[in-house]
Amino acid sequence: MTLSYIVLEGNKNQEILEKLLPKNLIQDVKIVVGDSQYEVRSLASSLIATRHIPVILILDANTDNESQIFQKTDLINYLLRRAAAKTPFQVSLAIPEIEIIFLQNKSLIEKIAQREFNDLEWQLAQSKPKEFLETVLGKEQSINEKIFSNINDEEIKILQQHPLIQEIMIFLSSLNVSSVAIN
Repeated sequence: MTLSYIVLEGNKNQEILEKLLPKNLIQDVKIVVGDSQYEVRSLASSLIATRHIPVILILDANTDNESQIFQKTDLINYLLRRAAAKTPFQVSLAIPEIEIIFLQNKSLIEKIAQREFNDLEWQLAQSKPKEFLETVLGKEQSINEKIFSNINDEEIKILQQHPLIQEIMIFLSSLNVSSVAIN
């Protein structure tokens, strides 16, 4: 039985969430992947309107400009609210991109990259995480593969502390609590 949907852009983003979200939290969650931001907004809206099952929409902000982030979040919330009626939903933006999760801990990424980063490199990493990780980890192996094959369960717990992952876990947990209360 599907208790909720996670809607996001791209299979790579799905891999990240499946590795970082606790299994017990996503066992009754269906992850739906779209190819573009427009498509995932449309998918989320359709799922809310037709299935009446809670949805969390996760998008890359593609910016760290607070005004643009606010406008994007506000617009998407408005569009989904029109479809939702009383169905719970949440819009979560990865700022600036979902790969920022991997930069939760500087020493962890330095261990994986097998080098230290100066302040300027680390600042670049925060503004363009995907580009930074592709540069320092190489492109012969996907970023996700390279990182997840080089970290242990304790280090996964560090990545789970990222605010985006925490936000997703809180939303999904709130749904699980209410579904248990209903049953």
